[in-house]
Amino acid sequence: MEVEVLLKKDCGKVRLFPKCHMIDGVKVYKLAARAFDLVNTVFLMQKKYDVFLSIELTTHSYRIFSKAPGKDKKLLLWIQDPRPVYEWDEIETVKLFPEHSYWDAEVYDFVHEYNKTGNLHFISQAKFLDQKAKDLYRLPTNTPIRYLPNPIEIDYSFDVKTYQKQNSVIFLGRIESVKRGWLFAEIAKAMPQYEFYMLGQAHRQAGENNAVMAPYMEIPNLHFVGHVEGEVKNQLIKDAKVLVNTSIHEALPVSFLEAMAYGTLLVSCQNPDELTKKFGVYTGKVLGDGFDKLSPFIDGIEKLMTDDDLRQQLAESAVNYIKQTHSLDKFKADMTDELKNCLNTDHTTSAGDETGSLLEQQV
Repeated sequence: MEVEVLLKKDCGKVRLFPKCHMIDGVKVYKLAARAFDLVNTVFLMQKKYDVFLSIELTTHSYRIFSKAPGKDKKLLLWIQDPRPVYEWDEIETVKLFPEHSYWDAEVYDFVHEYNKTGNLHFISQAKFLDQKAKDLYRLPTNTPIRYLPNPIEIDYSFDVKTYQKQNSVIFLGRIESVKRGWLFAEIAKAMPQYEFYMLGQAHRQAGENNAVMAPYMEIPNLHFVGHVEGEVKNQLIKDAKVLVNTSIHEALPVSFLEAMAYGTLLVSCQNPDELTKKFGVYTGKVLGDGFDKLSPFIDGIEKLMTDDDLRQQLAESAVNYIKQTHSLDKFKADMTDELKNCLNTDHTTSAGDETGSLLEQQV
């Protein structure tokens, strides 16, 4: 199975033709600017992809797919973070500064209509997202959606039973409105007995985010690490006893899975697929700016930091869960099955055609 990746045009550049980059042995194409969509259409006609895989369906991936020829083109839509209107209503309760909305009714209407053709297949990274996707795309209640969890690169040499963790707490994610990083800073200020590490940096609305976080820079036990990758990030996760998530909205964050893989427990106001309750402390829903709901986070952290027997038991269970559910080998087998299932429908390509697959993704 040959896989290629299509990305939207370079930000800030006017690209006349698609450009191919080789990344880890995979062809990654940055497409022409929107003003040259005819070029992209010709490119897609020449490629003759058999299956399109879209990680969620963004405005950009929809535009790519719409340019591909054929009425019977197969689309495998991997549900990652569907946001029906009631999710945006909750997000908009944050008043410190608003989250940018990317609501796109044209995309959602397209999914609703294309589902009727039989050429659209759904998989989902978390079971609790299925109903949200059905609401967002107005899908029939009996629409089949297969559970296909995100893969995690697991360090099988890590021994959660013997590793000596530090009295540290981490935040892992972008610093922006929807994440409410200011609550993590407030929690750190209220718990000087522990070290708090903020992993991530501001991207969108960076000025507003940095201005909100600036007053917290002098807290002695709060460390702003910035964007980290690889071994540096893994070491910080590995050492921490708790990961705190303060977001007004989440799907199933990869940060949860990365933390659990190292026996780092969760304290969060989000409880995707009941994971926070199973492997940490769920604070309950926290709307608005959240300054009035710090105590459930503080109590949850203190409980996990001081009860070593409970923490060790939950940590071992978390690592086992990740190994059973989110291994790379399991993901590869499941994804291969789904791509083959897409081809084994009524509108298959002729026997002489090459089978390829395309990953669409928003940059």
